[in-house]
Amino acid sequence: MRWLTALPIVLVACGPTKARPDGGSGSHGDAPASTIDADPTPFVDASCGAQMANIGVVNLGDPPDLLVVLDRSGSMSSPPEVFPPVFTSKWAIMKSALTTVSTAKDMQIKFGLLEFPSDDNCAVDAVAEVPVALGAHIGIGSYFQGHSPNGNTPAHLALDAALTYFAGIPVNPAGRYVLFATDGLPNCAGGDPNTASNAETVAAVTALFNSGIKTFVLGFGSFANPTVLNDAATAGGEARSGTTKFYEANSASDLDAALATIAGGIIVPTCSFALASLPPVPDAVTVTINGVAVPRSTMHTDGWDYSPNASTITFFGSYCTEIQGGASSAVNFAYGCPGPVIN
Repeated sequence: MRWLTALPIVLVACGPTKARPDGGSGSHGDAPASTIDADPTPFVDASCGAQMANIGVVNLGDPPDLLVVLDRSGSMSSPPEVFPPVFTSKWAIMKSALTTVSTAKDMQIKFGLLEFPSDDNCAVDAVAEVPVALGAHIGIGSYFQGHSPNGNTPAHLALDAALTYFAGIPVNPAGRYVLFATDGLPNCAGGDPNTASNAETVAAVTALFNSGIKTFVLGFGSFANPTVLNDAATAGGEARSGTTKFYEANSASDLDAALATIAGGIIVPTCSFALASLPPVPDAVTVTINGVAVPRSTMHTDGWDYSPNASTITFFGSYCTEIQGGASSAVNFAYGCPGPVIN
């Protein structure tokens, strides 16, 4: 399975501006790479890097599963307790945050969504409202269009349902994860909304972990007693360092940052990228990582090369390690600007 790379890949076409057949100015804008330059002659001059256009690249790894187990209880209709106060409900903020992260990452992560409660009281269906799949941001957006917060917080039943759901789909060797997102403490033990279900919730997370499914715990809002969320985060195998083991969000910006961190943390990029189109002159290319030129390594020791074919860029050695470690924020290709070559 392939998915779009997490790294922003930009090609930079270099050389004097040329008149286009359509009489345009020669500015490439968002033109496909194959139309960048009809003349393949490489230029190396002051204009190198002045023109930019996006090209499609595909990371050749496999995307992990991430099932969002989402609190839909009535308290999600209230705004977060922050100062200065805001008047947007936690539900609306969660909708925006989940839609944003899934839109940005749903070709790198197989998102899904399972709500609790499902009946505006204490019940949970063992069916995902949005099945785990690539391209799930459309389903997540549709879910929020048709649902609003109500009911109690049967978190333990939802986590049990997540385990049942995962048991019914193929095991993903790239990883299986739950994102347990809640704004309140769990209840509905024995079907009674007045009875806490703290132990049952931690036990459900433990059962997921024992089945090879790790759980991120996200608390949205202020918690007078965060013990159960800390215990759940520890049981889930994704506890944060420090006193607060779960991901804590008290505002829209906190929530966006937490979701971005969680999503980015489960994407392990490979070192090979498939080009949607070939450079006009394959030997006149400079590749940079975070602005630093990477040598072309024809012996595949430490650098980049077209490998295993002319439509695939692969990094080797320390550069591959840097990408896999998440230290790289941008990989760039400059056309018409020959870079360093090592043997």
